[in-house]
Amino acid sequence: MSKYTKVIVAFLLSISLAYAAENEKVNAMVMINMENGLANIQKGFLYNNIGMIKEGVETVSKENMIYHDRNVIRSILPENKKQMENLALITSKRIDNATDEMKSYIALKQMKNAHNAYMDIVNACTDCHVLVRGW
Repeated sequence: MSKYTKVIVAFLLSISLAYAAENEKVNAMVMINMENGLANIQKGFLYNNIGMIKEGVETVSKENMIYHDRNVIRSILPENKKQMENLALITSKRIDNATDEMKSYIALKQMKNAHNAYMDIVNACTDCHVLVRGW
């Protein structure tokens, strides 16, 4: 390998590592925001505050959109879990479905069903964490 090729490879590797590090930071922020959204939903149910529930659902829905991108999913999955990209994408779609259900049930004032949809979100999150973290 020539000196020029080694420099190019080192440069590309550093760009890849910087990209991965940036995606890890973005993922951490998304997780914090999703946690806050879930906390708002739960508090809304506990305190009978529909506005807080709606705000939380919107936060979770908005933050979850990042996981619709296979490149993002690939960049945050650990090396030994990259093959599980489809499962992570399906989990993201489950969260989408559950947030849509919550919105519908809230509009219909069917709070028990809305809470069940909330639990579907939590279950989808847990399933993905089992996948990624090896719980």
